[in-house]
Amino acid sequence: MKTNLQFFAEDRTNMVSLLDIGTLIGSTAKIVEMGDGYKEITEDWGPNTESTQYVNMKNANNTVKGYEFSTTPERDYMSDDMQTAIDTMFKMFPTGKQCETYYYRYYKTDITKNTGDCIRVPVTVCPSSTGGSGGDTLTSSIQINGNGAVELGTITIAGDGTFTWAAKASGTSGK
Repeated sequence: MKTNLQFFAEDRTNMVSLLDIGTLIGSTAKIVEMGDGYKEITEDWGPNTESTQYVNMKNANNTVKGYEFSTTPERDYMSDDMQTAIDTMFKMFPTGKQCETYYYRYYKTDITKNTGDCIRVPVTVCPSSTGGSGGDTLTSSIQINGNGAVELGTITIAGDGTFTWAAKASGTSGK
């Protein structure tokens, strides 16, 4: 039986990546969108799997033991709060706790009345590369690596474009 339903792939603008830059520059939490200046942000979840195949099995069994999140987004140099945080990292080259913050991600299709599901990942952020070829746009890359369990929560987007995240009562999405 045929239906008139058609499915269309969402474009990249549906996925919104956020970073708490406030804690990176030594102040209070400040969640900002990683949008302007970024041409690509691809999350690599690096699943940690274990395969076991016993002699009486034709195929192996696989178990997922966890995930190792990482991304290394490159950004065109722009004068804004995100660039100030990146510049600060390239001046101070932080280590240890100074590199710890949170990465957030939600899908616009999950947002209703300025609120919806959003994951939060504790991460470390460090400067990776900066520069470019003669005549090209100045770019900076940061390396973001997971540093704990993913939490499922709710993101609220205020009228002024600020973001607030709250944990869901059930806790984490990945244990």
